[in-house]
Amino acid sequence: MKYIISMILLGLGIAGLTGGIFFSKYINEIFFGMAAPMVVGVFSIQLVKRVHSNTPEKLTGTLTKSFLFKMVLFALYFIIILSFYAFEPAPFVISFTSFFILFYIIEAIFLQKLIQTEK
Repeated sequence: MKYIISMILLGLGIAGLTGGIFFSKYINEIFFGMAAPMVVGVFSIQLVKRVHSNTPEKLTGTLTKSFLFKMVLFALYFIIILSFYAFEPAPFVISFTSFFILFYIIEAIFLQKLIQTEK
């Protein structure tokens, strides 16, 4: 649970600071760039936790399938956001990429700790 809370607090904190203080002109782009990676990251941690506790032998397969699902989901998200919303694409892409990397690092740390506690 602490990883989910840290993801949400980090995401909202960084988006609030960068969008509210430094780049207020691009607050929507920063928020939309943060939203999808954060929501997907939270669900991913929940899925990994559930699969690991029920059937740990299926964890690798679940991670592979969820990664492929995320890539399709993010591609659709990009298409929808960039097609239907009128804002600057560069700040959105920078925000999305930064939060994507941040949340994947948090997920990787969570997965490492989860597997280490098993040993």
